Amino acid sequence: MPVPPCSIIANTTGTRGLMDLRDKITIGVCSPGVWTSMFATSMIDIARSQSQLGQLISLEGSGVISRLRNQVVATFLEKTTDEWLLQIDTDQILTVDHFKKLIKAADKDERPIVSGVVHAGWESGEIYPEPVPCVFKMGKDGEGLYALHDYPEDAVVEIDAAGTGCILVHRRIWEEMRDKADVTHEADKWCWYRDMPINGHWVGEDIFWSIRVKALGHKMYAHTGVQLPHQRRYWLKQEHHKDYARFNKARHQSIEQTLEVSK
Repeated sequence: MPVPPCSIIANTTGTRGLMDLRDKITIGVCSPGVWTSMFATSMIDIARSQSQLGQLISLEGSGVISRLRNQVVATFLEKTTDEWLLQIDTDQILTVDHFKKLIKAADKDERPIVSGVVHAGWESGEIYPEPVPCVFKMGKDGEGLYALHDYPEDAVVEIDAAGTGCILVHRRIWEEMRDKADVTHEADKWCWYRDMPINGHWVGEDIFWSIRVKALGHKMYAHTGVQLPHQRRYWLKQEHHKDYARFNKARHQSIEQTLEVSK
């Protein structure tokens, strides 16, 4: 299914940021109880260098991730007065430069939702998982979301959905979702994220949240210059060893051919 080409909303290199520099940003983290040293170091580097950071909300647990994400948002609204919530997963690395790019692209009125680009590892049936950017566009016929593989470098582009690995959202979006929630079932604590089937397909909490945000009339954006390394684990097998051997042999042959031509 063809995906509509994305258009550049802004190339942020050298432009003035839109976010009010007086705004405070809470970082919200969900984890199984363990932070990697790389993730912790990246958070410390940001905290030491950025005056806009407000609170840190770190909740741990296992099982349904949507429950933790809802608790993070509820805590943000109830316990802080900060204007922005940056949700980031503990298997990402966000550098100081990327943090600056993210907040530079954000604006409470024009761009209240800005995501970085996190690559998931989807099962491909091959020996390696397929790297898939977790930013999505709606297909031309409006029948489904498709990963945005072809995007301009270091630019802000409009999207239709995003993962929650690294996403910056203004407070007014969370408040509006809470105020328009199902009072009986969602109340004011479980109204943002949910895992559920839609049209015969299982939809994760991040896509469900994106669908609800779009239904409320809000636009979503991604900064393609904010690329986050994503820690993944998989079993190394004999097939990987043989495939690398083929790659290494081809590489050496290419080098030898290049040297031969240059003589």
